[in-house]
Amino acid sequence: MGEEWSHRQRRIAMLRDVPQVRALFGPCRATALFTAIIVACQFGLAWGVAGASWWLVLVLAYAVGAFLAHFLNVVIHECSHNLVFRSTPLNKAMAIFANLPNLLPSAIPFRHYHLLHHRFLGHHGMDADVPSRWEIALVGRGRFGKLMWLLAQPFTYSVINPLAVVRRIPFDRWLIANCIAVVCASTAVACGLGSGAIIYLALSVYFSVGPHPTGAHILQEHIIFGVRQETYSYYGPVNAISINHGLHVEHHDFPNVAGPRLAKLRDAAHRYYVGQFHHRSRWGTMWRFVTDSNVGLDSRLIKEGRTRQLFPSAER
Repeated sequence: MGEEWSHRQRRIAMLRDVPQVRALFGPCRATALFTAIIVACQFGLAWGVAGASWWLVLVLAYAVGAFLAHFLNVVIHECSHNLVFRSTPLNKAMAIFANLPNLLPSAIPFRHYHLLHHRFLGHHGMDADVPSRWEIALVGRGRFGKLMWLLAQPFTYSVINPLAVVRRIPFDRWLIANCIAVVCASTAVACGLGSGAIIYLALSVYFSVGPHPTGAHILQEHIIFGVRQETYSYYGPVNAISINHGLHVEHHDFPNVAGPRLAKLRDAAHRYYVGQFHHRSRWGTMWRFVTDSNVGLDSRLIKEGRTRQLFPSAER
């Protein structure tokens, strides 16, 4: 039923037929407590591996650190929708706090680009999740090209694609605060704990958006694997440690429902999600992306030539 509908159409229908979903709207302050615990754990692990062998740092970053970094990335995502606190300043401050162990100042830039992603889903020049045309052509449909892209995904996702968005992020006090806070935290780790700790944190961030079950969400959310939809969900174990981040269709239907309540949204409006294509394995998602010649970076809904009409000031 739902696969033929846009998010807007499904949202209108659900509000009409399942009005109790309104009770799920709003922030979830409990996320702040878990965030403080995960930030402390990540810095604690960085301290613990400061003098460890390189292979132990690598294994720990992949097996543990990537999941913790991913959780903090999801918190930044929640804050971008004001889903931790009610006030925007508190959410921005929480996002910056969650960003501290991730070495690069991404909290405020993510908020800017992610809100554009929701407003202009699939539009070249406004949606930073849409790959550039040259990137699509360079990667192609071959296994080697897609594998290399998967390895480089943290760079393309975090740097290359946002550069193609014509509405630039404003240089304001929040962006400055984000940069200062993260640079100070990174400097403190480097000076106080040494290179081993920095390498652990850097690898954790790399894997969290790269070749890892957590990084596979980038493929899972919008790549078409046979059934044409606006977005796609993942129903598997990683959701348990990522605030239901895999429930992406549900999130785009109602961006004002906090992650901990997305499963309740799905249960309350179950008939609207029956028949939707979804993923069960993040490993399977990565494997099929690399090996299936019918799947490429352009296997997604991409809307061309409407940036000026949608946002007249975007190209000024």
